Amino acid sequence: MRPVLDTNVLVSGLLSAGNPPGRIVDLLRAGKIQLQVDERIVAEYGGVLSRPKFRKKNSPFERDLVMDFIKADSEWHVCTTEVEGLPDPSEACFLEVAREAGVPLVTGNEGHYPQGLRGGVEVLSPREFLEKLK
Repeated sequence: MRPVLDTNVLVSGLLSAGNPPGRIVDLLRAGKIQLQVDERIVAEYGGVLSRPKFRKKNSPFERDLVMDFIKADSEWHVCTTEVEGLPDPSEACFLEVAREAGVPLVTGNEGHYPQGLRGGVEVLSPREFLEKLK
């Protein structure tokens, strides 16, 4: 499966292996899923993982390993459409890439992506995504 992962899912998965986001990160590491990204998403991942509270949990070396893996193993997209009207406009890149790639968006914040603005993109919680994989 080829999802777009909202930053909250990636970070939660890296911090806690036993929860649904952690199982998604395990699938990513095992090569069973391939992230769909663009430059904005990768920049957001790197920026959030560089914040002081995450540096306490993971060393810069570990963060760099994660980012190198994401950059090398993901499928990259250039979006041709923009999504406007989201409660948090900085979240648009995730929906735009999911729309461009024709894949689900996995997020812990489904409310950030109102039904009327999804443009046919399936928005799933981490638990729902794992259920679909079974």
